[in-house]
Amino acid sequence: MKTRTGERGYSLAELLVVCAVLGLVMAAVVSLYMTGSMVALSGQNKTEAQQGARGTLLMEEDLRLAGYGYPANATATPVFTAASSTSVTFWADLSNASTTLSAAVASGANSLPVVSAAGLAGSNVIYVIGGSSGSSNQGMFETATVASVAGTNVTLTGGLVNSYPAGAQVGYPRQITYSWDGVSTVSRNSGAGAQTVVTGVTAFSLSYYDSTETLIPSASLSTNLANIRRVVISMTVQSTAVQNRGTFTLNASVRPRNL
Repeated sequence: MKTRTGERGYSLAELLVVCAVLGLVMAAVVSLYMTGSMVALSGQNKTEAQQGARGTLLMEEDLRLAGYGYPANATATPVFTAASSTSVTFWADLSNASTTLSAAVASGANSLPVVSAAGLAGSNVIYVIGGSSGSSNQGMFETATVASVAGTNVTLTGGLVNSYPAGAQVGYPRQITYSWDGVSTVSRNSGAGAQTVVTGVTAFSLSYYDSTETLIPSASLSTNLANIRRVVISMTVQSTAVQNRGTFTLNASVRPRNL
């Protein structure tokens, strides 16, 4: 065998240089990967916080219907029955079960001809609104209990006190309560128990204004429930992940259509 001369391997210095270059390249790749992961995590957390804060929009939609199916001039029990900086309770027909009379009814009648009775059933407590008692007083209203429903006819358990013209509203509202527990959860209760709407809520506040756009102080809310005409909601939500936690605040101003 012939001996091959003039050939040499890599020196230690050359190997060290190559290793150093590879180390720099790998460090750059890892750094790029970590940066991308952090950006993705931040975006995911921000999106989660934004989605949670959208609970404000659900609350806004329900508040916009405050008073629907309920007599607006019920001074003894106004549309808003309780209000504070962290909770609000109001009457509203969120299921759109309210209807109108298709024909006039006289006082003492226990049968109501309605345009649609699809949302009503036996034992429902309804409001008949817009009646008269020997005059054109359209501010009258009364409650009645449904005995049965057949087609577009609603039979009551007792006779009406007042007479009502065709077109008078037959409302089926319920009390709706939104509240924050002061820790992390905003819940909604429409008569079937509290249900969680948003979690991760770190700040929540409600402000109330009257018809002159004057802020109603918290200390006098209980005596000004009938004067509420606009509600301002502010909600701040955090993501569940601690690392690169996302935070989002959503504000909404609601003016109920039926007040």
